Amino acid sequence: MNPQKETYCFKNMISEIGGRHSHQKGKTTYIYLSENAYPYSYMTRSFFIDYKKMWGNNQITYTFERGIFGLKTIKKFQFMDNENCPDN
Repeated sequence: MNPQKETYCFKNMISEIGGRHSHQKGKTTYIYLSENAYPYSYMTRSFFIDYKKMWGNNQITYTFERGIFGLKTIKKFQFMDNENCPDN
């Protein structure tokens, strides 16, 4: 399969971290894509290592290819800022 690109606006939400009585908060690395894309695909919307690349951006472009057994796999992704995406 030729590489296929898909672009989405996204939002990342504030999640509470810490124990029951902790008031610490931090941004999660889990994103919510526009059009509710990939609602059941946790790994498509999680970015543990690349959190700093995500910061200040609101759009992502995925490049997909067919991997082993014909499964759709992410080959690369890029975060961008797009003024036409809704505010986070």
